[in-house]
Amino acid sequence: MSGPHVLLQFTLVAIGGAFGASLRFFVSSLLIKYSHSSFPYGTFTVNVLGSFLFGILFVVIFSMTELREHLRLMVLVGFMGAFTTFSTFSFETVRLLEEGQFLMSLLNVTSNVVICLLAYWGGSLLAKQFL
Repeated sequence: MSGPHVLLQFTLVAIGGAFGASLRFFVSSLLIKYSHSSFPYGTFTVNVLGSFLFGILFVVIFSMTELREHLRLMVLVGFMGAFTTFSTFSFETVRLLEEGQFLMSLLNVTSNVVICLLAYWGGSLLAKQFL
């Protein structure tokens, strides 16, 4: 793996990542602005939505033959990798623990993991119905 092929792969991931990170920032900012709670609704919403979309997109992209690898890199690795925010999720959970909000931190962990898994599963099942 060298030369133009690696450059194309890097470019596809970078383009997808730029759009994913920008959309994550937009969605999270809106929810933070209108929520008056210590629960991190912005990150939670992005993680659930991202998991659901990943389920759909994974099935759709892997049903294709010609553009599968390029779309996998740009959409799944780049866009979805930047859109979902488990690193922010970890930070926010630790912040809640440090602030002594143990119940809120447990709610954050439990709801993100369980609902994101269900959202991914639901997204993939939905996509399989149409392919």
